[in-house]
Amino acid sequence: MPGTVHTDLLANKLIPDPYFRDNESKLQWIDKADWEYKTVFNVDDQTFIKKNIELVFDGLDTYADVFLNGKLILQGENMFRGYTIDVKPIIKKTNNVLLIRFASAQNKVDSIAKSKLPLILPDNNRVYVRKAQFQFGWDWGPKFVGCGIWKKVY
Repeated sequence: MPGTVHTDLLANKLIPDPYFRDNESKLQWIDKADWEYKTVFNVDDQTFIKKNIELVFDGLDTYADVFLNGKLILQGENMFRGYTIDVKPIIKKTNNVLLIRFASAQNKVDSIAKSKLPLILPDNNRVYVRKAQFQFGWDWGPKFVGCGIWKKVY
C-alpha cells in the first residue's frame, strides 16, 4: 500500500503484465469485479488513552465502503478527496479489523448511465464518476478501470 487492484494482483503474480501484447483485453474482468482489502491491527497504549482517535484515508479509489470492527464508518464515492473519521467509540486495543470493500466503478457508472439516459453513449459513462478519467482508456493509454487504496491510510 498504497496501490491499486491491478498493481496488487500483478505484484502477487495473479495476472500477467497488463501492458504486454493483448493482455489489456484479457484483464477487463478485473474492472467488473468488486474487491476487498482487509487488515488487522493493534493500538498502542499511548494512542488508546487519547480523547480522540481518527483514521485518515487520503485516497480511496472510488466506491468504497469502509468497516472497522464490523461497523460501517465511511462510504466513499470520490477518489479525489480524503476522509477523516473519529473511531474512538469503536476502536479496541487489539485485533481491530479494518475492511474496505470496493464496488466496481465500471458497473456503477453503467448502471447510473442506464438510469439517467434513454440511450447508452459509447465509452462516455465515465462522466458519472469522480475518478481519474484516463482509467477508462484514451487514445494514448489502455483501459484499466481499477480501484484500491491509492494513497496513505493512517
